[in-house]
Amino acid sequence: MGFLAVLALPLLLLGISGIIYIYQSVRWLLSKSAVQNKVVVITDAISGLGKECSRVFHTGGERLVLCGRTWEKLEALYDALISVADPSMTYAPKLVLLDISDINCIQDVAKEILNSYGCVDILINNASMKVKGAVQSISLELDKKIMDANYFGPITLTKGIL
Repeated sequence: MGFLAVLALPLLLLGISGIIYIYQSVRWLLSKSAVQNKVVVITDAISGLGKECSRVFHTGGERLVLCGRTWEKLEALYDALISVADPSMTYAPKLVLLDISDINCIQDVAKEILNSYGCVDILINNASMKVKGAVQSISLELDKKIMDANYFGPITLTKGIL
């Protein structure tokens, strides 16, 4: 009986590790295919979090629409993404100029995005505006611009895409 227990324990451990390996492999494959080929829109893709999201989604095989306020920075991000990814596994990102605080242009941007791919699967509203200073020293015009950039702009873009 002791001899069988010595043989059974390694077989049991091997079986459990095999099951864990298969489970992790299936989860990895499902997570890759769950978002692959999806259309992902990232506002303010040229900043820290937006840039990192762009990199992760691009290497995952998504169709990206990268939005930003500066064309030169968008092109630099485009070049960086294209240079590190396998072109047979990825799509070239679409670049769109977008100032999220300019409410009047957001509907046109939403139409441009929808005309490019027909739908949007994931929208990452990353653009925002922040001001450091005493509340009483901030003008009402600046408060309105902050509200446009942080609330009305993302809401307008989301509704335009929906």
